Formats: sequence, C-alpha cells, structure tokens
Amino acid sequence: MPSRRRVLGLVAAGTLPVAGCLAAPSDPAVTTTDASATDTTTTATEREPVRGGAAEATVERTVTDADYRYVESNDTVRYPSTMAGEEVVEYDYEPFEEWGHVEGASVAAEYVRSLLDERLSGEETPTVGISTRGEQDGFRIVVSLTTRLSRDGEVLSEPAASRHEVTRATPHTVDATVQVAGRAHEDSYPVYVTERTVQNE
Repeated sequence: MPSRRRVLGLVAAGTLPVAGCLAAPSDPAVTTTDASATDTTTTATEREPVRGGAAEATVERTVTDADYRYVESNDTVRYPSTMAGEEVVEYDYEPFEEWGHVEGASVAAEYVRSLLDERLSGEETPTVGISTRGEQDGFRIVVSLTTRLSRDGEVLSEPAASRHEVTRATPHTVDATVQVAGRAHEDSYPVYVTERTVQNE
C-alpha cells in the first residue's frame, strides 16, 4: 500500500448525459459525537455515501516538475516528502506503481473538483477529498456536503447545492493516468457523495 504520509498529504482533496433523475435514497443515518480542543462538543449525523450519477470521466497528467524524478534502476519515483513553504526539505522514494496510484488519486480528485465547478452553474464547489474508507486496496474520491447547526438547531452554514444536484453532476468513476519520464500508470477511482449534519451541543 502507498505510504500513509503520502495519503494524508493529499487529502484536502463525463462523456455521456445522465438519463432521468437521481433521487436521494432514504438511507440510514450514522451519528457520532466529538469534543474539540476548545471543549465544544458536536454531534455529526452522516447519511450513507452514494456513487456519483454522471458518466465515467477520464483525465491524464504528465509530471514535469524537477522535484519528481523517475529512477529506472529500481523503478521508483523520488518525490518531495517534507516541505517548508515552497522549499523542499526532504525527498523520499516510492515504487512506481504505488506512487502512480497515490498521484492518480490526487489528479482524479482535482479533476472532480474542476468538473463540479463547471457543472454546478457557479455555485460554491463542495469539498473534494480522498479516502480509503470502504476500499480494501485503493482509494475512493469523496465529495462532501456539510450542514452546520447551532446548539438551538439554527442553520449556520449549508452547501450551496443540494445532494441531488451534486450527485447528478458527479462522475461515477474517474480513470486517471499519470506519466513521468515516459512511464505511465493508469487507475480507476470510484467517486462518492457524502452528506452530513454537524450540530453544536
């Protein structure tokens, strides 16, 4: 599996029209309670994630940044592992296939974000990130919608677009290809839409 540090560093973050309407399912909610460092307790209720309803999307990227270097002798990629502002403090190496899988997830997430920015008619783009939840050997791209409530149930903030609108605009899957020094890695990433409500206690 790709390094955890690489995965954590990446978290923020269609060709055919959708046929018919996608109705939001009446799925069960999961409730969790958290206490922050400021002793403010919040309760979060999350609906079951649903797959994006739009057609599969495809994206490609060639990495030309000099900070990334393919090492042919052992089939690894050198990448910046620690940064201080814009400066690279430390490099690390990862087997090409593992690097490609992680980098592809990042490319896929960025592409989903750009697609939603276009498809939601100027509405504020939802948060897009990367998760390993529910994926044994890989990543999923997650589009997150969060509504925040006060202790009294007053809406403090809510998504600009509804779950229905976002699901229709979100691709079901993204096929991402990343290339470096002539080597290419292709992976397929499922895309899910999540919705949760967070209330101060």
